[in-house]
Amino acid sequence: MNTPEAVSHTSDARASFCIRGGDYEHVLGVPEAGSGITLTYEPMTPNDIFRVMLESRPFEVCEFSLANYITLRARGESWLTAIPVFPNRAFRHGTVFTRNDSDLVALQQLEGKRIGVDDYSMTAAVWVRGLLEDDYGVDWRSITWVTGAKQRFVAPAGARIDFVDAAPEDLLLAGHVDAIIGFALKDARRPWHHRALRTVLRDSDAVELAYFERTAIYPINHCVVLRTDVHEAHPALIDVVARAYVRAKNDAYARRLGSTLVPWGKSSWARAFDRFDGDPLPYGLTATNRRVVSRLGEYLLRQGFIENVPPIDDLFTVPSGVAFECIKPRVD
Repeated sequence: MNTPEAVSHTSDARASFCIRGGDYEHVLGVPEAGSGITLTYEPMTPNDIFRVMLESRPFEVCEFSLANYITLRARGESWLTAIPVFPNRAFRHGTVFTRNDSDLVALQQLEGKRIGVDDYSMTAAVWVRGLLEDDYGVDWRSITWVTGAKQRFVAPAGARIDFVDAAPEDLLLAGHVDAIIGFALKDARRPWHHRALRTVLRDSDAVELAYFERTAIYPINHCVVLRTDVHEAHPALIDVVARAYVRAKNDAYARRLGSTLVPWGKSSWARAFDRFDGDPLPYGLTATNRRVVSRLGEYLLRQGFIENVPPIDDLFTVPSGVAFECIKPRVD
């Protein structure tokens, strides 16, 4: 294992740390200076962060795959310390894509098909396999998962893997797979009437809403982690990082970011906040977050990534001086 690069803080009383994470509206205000610690934020593609961290551990604080973090902890690796800050969540029914000319219109039809994924262990794929099995009776072992040769973890026993050196979207367009788990697709940048791909579920938003109303689960994808050696050397850092994320989210809520940019944005914003009790992105070990993390841990166990699910309180270090409750935004 490569040695982590030197901690990027100054030698004087004020330490400086750079957080690497996704480019989201609710992290725009993360950079701050306080408690003798200065934080900066460098937007990066999350998949690149995860790959680099697993290869050489260079970042002191970063966003990280929740499925991969639970896997590491369950396998006895403790070089990362997570805080219950979850900057990335998404429903997964609408991330399964196929070609426009495909006869796939229901997730039940994925039994025995070939599905392309960026990485077999990625959190999105764990969620999709879980909901396919739970809600649609699809045995994920019947599916051939087509992915690149360079994986974050060795695939568990029972997984049917086909290693192909090509991007999932390109494989789908070429007809080499039946569907993909995808996001930020190149095809989506084309005018809608020229697009070649569509979601398998044509009414995925409605299906996702029904799923949430039935399960109260809004899937968590990523958490925020510190390298454990950095956390131990700078114990005050964990509170500063958590407080910065909470403040940035509250600022985004107060400004109602995203509600004024597009038509019907205001009404969509109001409906979403009503459905999520005023906080679509709750931080902290709330009952809701515990339920979601527990379900993901159960899926990792059933899919063979781990042999036991670590207790949730052992997975996260809760900052002692941070209130995770959000400021309820205006929805008028």
